[in-house]
Amino acid sequence: LADEGVRWQKTADTIQRQTDLLVGDVFLSAACIAYYGAFTGAYRQELVRSWIDSCKQKSIPVSEDCTLRGTLASPVEVREWNIWGLPTDDVSIDNGILVTRGKRWPLMIDPQTQANKWVKNME
Repeated sequence: LADEGVRWQKTADTIQRQTDLLVGDVFLSAACIAYYGAFTGAYRQELVRSWIDSCKQKSIPVSEDCTLRGTLASPVEVREWNIWGLPTDDVSIDNGILVTRGKRWPLMIDPQTQANKWVKNME
């Protein structure tokens, strides 16, 4: 039972840390949805890294490894998308989040028709 108490305390500490960083993580996720668009994966990572550094300079609490996937998607949801045909790379997952969380219709340039198949399978 003592081991269970240690595990519960560790879980509570993790949840508290995530709660403390929530404002910055959601702020960065909103920026990602607004600005990612047609940028490449490498440039997206560079953007997020610079945004994290700016947040830290302004004393906005943010996760060191903040990602769109980590904030706005659950592993179960991402796995369902993969089953429906969405590729498993980070850029595709981020694009899936942009499609499902954005308020506007996205323009999908899709020469391999992967996004087209994924959207059709989701319906």
